[in-house]
This record gives sequence, structure tokens and C-alpha cells, in this order.
Amino acid sequence: MRKALKIIGIYLFLIVVNQSCSPDHYYISDIEFNGAKVSETDKEKNYNYFTKTDILKDDIVFTIGYRYQSIASLDFGLSEKCYAFTKGESIDNYLLEDTYSLKFDHPFIYKNLTINANQNLFEIDDIKNQIKIYEGRNEGANKVFLFSPEFKKESVFTSDDYEVTFSCRTSDNRNFEKKVIVKIEN
Repeated sequence: MRKALKIIGIYLFLIVVNQSCSPDHYYISDIEFNGAKVSETDKEKNYNYFTKTDILKDDIVFTIGYRYQSIASLDFGLSEKCYAFTKGESIDNYLLEDTYSLKFDHPFIYKNLTINANQNLFEIDDIKNQIKIYEGRNEGANKVFLFSPEFKKESVFTSDDYEVTFSCRTSDNRNFEKKVIVKIEN
């Protein structure tokens, strides 16, 4: 009986150690797309904080927030090294930047050229070069699209509300398309 209790105890100990050493695996199951404004700035853009807004006054900023789902797996990984009793996290898919599409449902003028409605802005090199894409640090802003001040200054938008559509694909072939309605003030 004692031998059985020792074996069960060792087994339970190994399960606890294994669970604390192996990372939890997640995948991006959905995204949230929003207009945003910079609420706190830092010298490094990655550490800026953003708040959601539907009125873009000073800057044109869009954020993407990831929605994660856990991947269930049975991994006994008893040969892994364990340096602490805290779990890590691993995201097993990512957004493919070359599949990004950003479209406005109304035309606007950029450098005296009319940009047609529903035209992918990432396909226009002059505009694509005016969009900085970087990883955000706060919740709801995992990915940030920041249009340059020059783009804002050289663009003329109508007073209408714009429905902005963002679409992309992930590394595991999930397709996302999200829309947000914003007012862009000149």
C-alpha cells in the first residue's frame, strides 16, 4: 500500500512540475479592429498607449487586438528544463503582413490625387510608405497602424463617416475581415 502511495505521489509531482514548466499554447482565433488615438506617448512607439475612438482628429491610427483561444494538448515533456514555476505562453500563429488590406468606403484626396473608394491602401506604394506598422503593448492594440503626420497634412477627407475595412490572413490560413466606422477630421 505504501509503495502504491509513493508511486501516485511521484506521478502527481511530475504532473505538477510538467504543467508549471511547459508553456500554454494559444492561437489567434479572432481580431478586433478599431480607430484609436494616442493617449500616452513614449520615446519608443511600441510603448505608446491608445484609446479607442471613432473620431480621428490629430492622428490617423488604427489598432488590431488579438483574441486568443487555447490549444489543448497532452505533452508530458519530462525532459524539458524548468527554471521557474511559472508558465510561459506561446502563440502558434501570426498575421501575415503581405495579406493586409485597408480600404475606405469613400474616396479621399491625397497629394491632389483622388484615391477611389474601396481601394487597398497597402497597394499604393506612396501611401503604404506613410503607414508605420508596429507591435503594440497594451491590450486591444497588439498591432498598430500609424499614418504619418505628412499623410494627414496632404490628405483631404469628406465630412462623411468612413467605413474602414481591414482584412488579413494568418499563418494557419484563417481569414479575418473587420469594419469600423470613423470620422476623419481635416
